[in-house]
Amino acid sequence: MNYKDPKTQVMIFIVFIFAVAGYFWFNKVYTSYAAKIADKSAQYQKELQDLHAVKQKAATLDDLQREFDDLEMRYKKVELLLPEIKEDEAFLSQLHAAAQLTGSVVRDLTPMGTQVGDFYNTNTYSLEVESSYHGLGRFFAKVANFPFIVNVSDLEMKTAKGLIPGMNAGDKDPDKTLIATFKMSTYNVKQDAVG
Repeated sequence: MNYKDPKTQVMIFIVFIFAVAGYFWFNKVYTSYAAKIADKSAQYQKELQDLHAVKQKAATLDDLQREFDDLEMRYKKVELLLPEIKEDEAFLSQLHAAAQLTGSVVRDLTPMGTQVGDFYNTNTYSLEVESSYHGLGRFFAKVANFPFIVNVSDLEMKTAKGLIPGMNAGDKDPDKTLIATFKMSTYNVKQDAVG
């Protein structure tokens, strides 16, 4: 190759110009755009992952809605058993009806106050009921079927002299009269837990 030949010198000059232009293009244009392309590619991959996660959640939306509806229905059932306010009138009415239906007599009912819990209040009453053995069992069965939660505790029974009202002395094998003392608790939601 003859470097003194003008054609060769022109070719070398053109190659040199292309090399310099390529160098500047690579450093100034390509590398800045390559960084932008890499950033955009990373952002695109992240958005694809987010889209996939959203599609996964959307696929379970129906299941979540069914679960929510089921939990809401169960909550409403529990809400009936655990009223929002203390309902003494309903309690006394139910207690009186249970006593009448079972031939029992409520001799004493003393409110013992309210105990505050985390989410609910416990309203405790001390009761003394006179009944027959079987009548007392029927009384407790009626209490168990109240439309709200009631717990019976500290049950003590003793026999009493005499017969239950309405029972004749000539009745064949009458039940002995029992006097039962116990505590009965009802519950309601704490007011600051409501809402």
